[in-house]
Amino acid sequence: MLVVAALTAGYAVGGNGTSNKKTFEYAVGLWGDLPYSDVQAATGVPNLIADMNSSQLDFTVHDGDLKAGNGTPGSATPTLCSDALYVQGLAYLNALDGPAMFTPGDNDWTDCDRPANGGFNSLERLDHERQLFFSTPYSLGRIRSGRRCRARRVASA
Repeated sequence: MLVVAALTAGYAVGGNGTSNKKTFEYAVGLWGDLPYSDVQAATGVPNLIADMNSSQLDFTVHDGDLKAGNGTPGSATPTLCSDALYVQGLAYLNALDGPAMFTPGDNDWTDCDRPANGGFNSLERLDHERQLFFSTPYSLGRIRSGRRCRARRVASA
């Protein structure tokens, strides 16, 4: 939540010109922990994105977990820590009209070493997310905003 507060404060100050007179209003969409099922992936998330777009939000933040803690056998949508999962998540974020930020959750990389998630190397999955979601100095979404990121690499074990 600290990241969201920092982004919100920085965006609010930057949007008011030369000083912060607290005379501005903005709308933020905070979402995360989905999709956890085929129904959420195929219907719930697209409907949520449509609702956020119709609300004319200034920006959105997905606070992580593009999937449930374990993969779902027989799922029609990506539930393992495969590249397809992250491509699906990127498509969701880029379907938002305004700037969209994302922070990886534990289900997105830490839990990827579980057999039920495909038995991936967790740090490799985190590196893959960094390359896919954070390869430019701009946000995601249809309208992009500049961002300043301070990345710290986790040493591989």
